[in-house]
Amino acid sequence: MVMVGGVCRRSLFGMVCGFFSAIVALMGGCASVDSHVSASSGTFWTPPERAALCVGDPFGNASGVPEGPLDLPTLVATAFENSPATKKSWQAARIAAAQSAKASSVFFPRVSVAGTIERVESSSPQQAKTFAKVRYPSIEVQCSIFQFGGHAKSAEAARQLMYAANYQHNRALQTLAHCVQKCYFALDSAECAVEASERNLMDATIAYDAAFVRHQSGLSNIQDFLQAKANKSRAEFELGNAVACVEAARASLANAIGVPVSGGLRIIRSADENAIGNVDIDVGNLITETVQTRSDILASRAVANARKNAIWSSSSKLMPELVVGGAWNRKSYGGIDGNFNGGTFFAALRWTLFDGFSNVYDMVESRAKWKQAEQDFKQLALSVASDVWEKYHAFKSSIKLLHAARNCEQASQESFDSIVISYKNGLSSFSDLMSSQTQLASARQKTIAAKNNLSVAVVDLAYAVGVTGIENAQK
Repeated sequence: MVMVGGVCRRSLFGMVCGFFSAIVALMGGCASVDSHVSASSGTFWTPPERAALCVGDPFGNASGVPEGPLDLPTLVATAFENSPATKKSWQAARIAAAQSAKASSVFFPRVSVAGTIERVESSSPQQAKTFAKVRYPSIEVQCSIFQFGGHAKSAEAARQLMYAANYQHNRALQTLAHCVQKCYFALDSAECAVEASERNLMDATIAYDAAFVRHQSGLSNIQDFLQAKANKSRAEFELGNAVACVEAARASLANAIGVPVSGGLRIIRSADENAIGNVDIDVGNLITETVQTRSDILASRAVANARKNAIWSSSSKLMPELVVGGAWNRKSYGGIDGNFNGGTFFAALRWTLFDGFSNVYDMVESRAKWKQAEQDFKQLALSVASDVWEKYHAFKSSIKLLHAARNCEQASQESFDSIVISYKNGLSSFSDLMSSQTQLASARQKTIAAKNNLSVAVVDLAYAVGVTGIENAQK
């Protein structure tokens, strides 16, 4: 019987193991991810119907493009209203402000209220069962009175981080304005390039007509005529390419101001004035003022101040903390006579004598972070000084380059006009005509590039100094 019993027990154990094995195998099959991914690594995933969720209109919160050609201040204002980047930096500043207020909440008492209602049954051999409702409201107040300045330093650190977030938001606005200005001038230069390409096509047509007349008159060979024809076709190609560059620049500007791109986005062209005169600025004073006022440097300084306050906050955890508080409660029994009131007041001195050196390491970490933040601040100040120096001298050089480019274009235009007349009268060769036309087209492109370089140099210098420069950038 023992053997039989043993066999029966082993059979039962085997059946149980087999049952659980089948359950595990079934669960393993149900846990497969094959139905949720593509069939293989080389095939596309087909989303199910439930995955086709409506994400809404990504442009729903963006205002449309204002009507009419837009000047630069309007473009920047539109970007400030629509840009996700500045909205994110603004929300970051709001988060920092909330954290600062939260850090200051330690100075206020903590008040907690509780209430309990119970149903109490009482009975005895001489008395029938009775029931009563017990009401037990209570209130407790607790406040940290003194912690060797730790709370104050924690609040000040959070306040400095709030300042840093707001300075960073200011810098984000300057960065956005800088981006919009560069996109504006890129579109302006692209439209100037279209006009230059149209003039180049007109010049190529003049050369083509002159070569055609001389060829028909037998005064030039067929090679000159064919070269003039190819030159005209090349000018047409360059015009089409310039038009495409305009639309690419328009798309970049629309992206910068945060609106969907459309043909309705048009700009008021920048003033085509003579180059700026000689600018005499003390770059040393400019660097000194920039280092003291630029928003990202002020943000870095605020972060360093926050890290410095965090050192004292960490050190205060090694010292005792004085906490005071009080509690009051009232217990009343419905149906039974008697109310019980109680109240307590306490003052406690809390001091963590040993925690595995956790607070000590917090203090070491805080000190290292402060030193790191100080070096970040110094490194940023050095970088800003170099940036202002570079952008200032690039600005001064761009003024001279624009003067030279315009003089070169004027001389090339006069040379081309003279050679056209000379070629028609048989006094200049066709190669002279082609060479002068090529020089004129190159001079026009150099003038456009020099004007764009000057505009970009102005906005780059303004951005390096830490101002938007919107008022003067378009001029």
